[in-house]
Amino acid sequence: MPELPIYLDHHATTPCDPRVADAMLPFFSQNFGNPASLTHEHGRRAANAVEDARIAIARFFEVQPNEIYFTAGATESNNIALNLLAPGDHLITSAVEHKSVLAPAQRLEKRGVELTILKPDREGFIHAGALREAMRPNTRLVSIETANGEIGTIQPTEEFAAICRERGVLYHTDMTQAAGKIAVKLTDADLASFSGHKLYGPKGIGGLYIRRGVRVEPLIVGGGQEKKIRSGTVNVPGVIGMAEAFRIRKEEMDEEGKRLTALRNTLRERVTTEIAGASVNGPRELRLPGNLNVSFDRIEADSLIVAMRRFSLSSGSACSSGERGPSPVLTAIGVSEAAALGSIRFGLGKSNIEEHIAMLMDDLKRIVAKLREISAA
Repeated sequence: MPELPIYLDHHATTPCDPRVADAMLPFFSQNFGNPASLTHEHGRRAANAVEDARIAIARFFEVQPNEIYFTAGATESNNIALNLLAPGDHLITSAVEHKSVLAPAQRLEKRGVELTILKPDREGFIHAGALREAMRPNTRLVSIETANGEIGTIQPTEEFAAICRERGVLYHTDMTQAAGKIAVKLTDADLASFSGHKLYGPKGIGGLYIRRGVRVEPLIVGGGQEKKIRSGTVNVPGVIGMAEAFRIRKEEMDEEGKRLTALRNTLRERVTTEIAGASVNGPRELRLPGNLNVSFDRIEADSLIVAMRRFSLSSGSACSSGERGPSPVLTAIGVSEAAALGSIRFGLGKSNIEEHIAMLMDDLKRIVAKLREISAA
């Protein structure tokens, strides 16, 4: 088989850590029981393993195990969180949220929920003052992400949570891009979503933190699994894998974050000094360690990505990669349409090394120059 390109799209997904895969394997064959089948040993073993995983994830986040619920992924978790709203309620979210928040928010608006979408500043930050001004007597829920997967902005979630507590408003945060990459506190929120495959765990498994006492309505009803929050047979291997991924992240996240920040800073410095017409989108500071979003003047991102054959790259969210047009996140922070269409998201991960940055810069300089030469002809 041909050698795979160097992977630089770790915000879309991450490779499953071999230790995670090893932890999952017995639950496909040897310990294959359904955790809802408590009348026999196979089911009880599976149920005990799921609860041990729940405890491990709760320890990572420093919350109670009965506040962690398993889902099929963060998209489902976000939809469940927003499902607590009813006609006449007011929802506040932001223009830089993932589509799994914005799409259900807009659907709820059609069903009678009042919706306010806060605009970010040019670095992608939502300001606490804007949130305060948007509050109404009927505001029921605020949903603002912890970190953005396109431009890397890390939001002041502690401030948002404090404002919500003052007003008696529930606060939900999508921490899919943050959990396992930076230190997070679930206790700042009433509800929080996360996913396994963004932190070197398996796909198809995620979770929702629901603070004790908060009531939500399930999206999927049936057998009443996950304490009636999410019916359906629990993905036992996925749960085990996600718990192992969180355990590894707890041990390795801080050192890896420092290393990826240094690599990212090297890439940012070289791109902006060695390639004319390259500009960085998003924050100067308070940015995810491995994130860099760059617009290349007089370049179409799609053409650049295709030409960069030695690397796996993307121009934005994997959930929007099949759509044409500029990134809504970039346009929300004031990036022009032309610059947004010429933007690349570099997502560094634990497999990336300094040599990859050097190779990337060699290819970028050569291919950007060639594409500009072709377009000018």
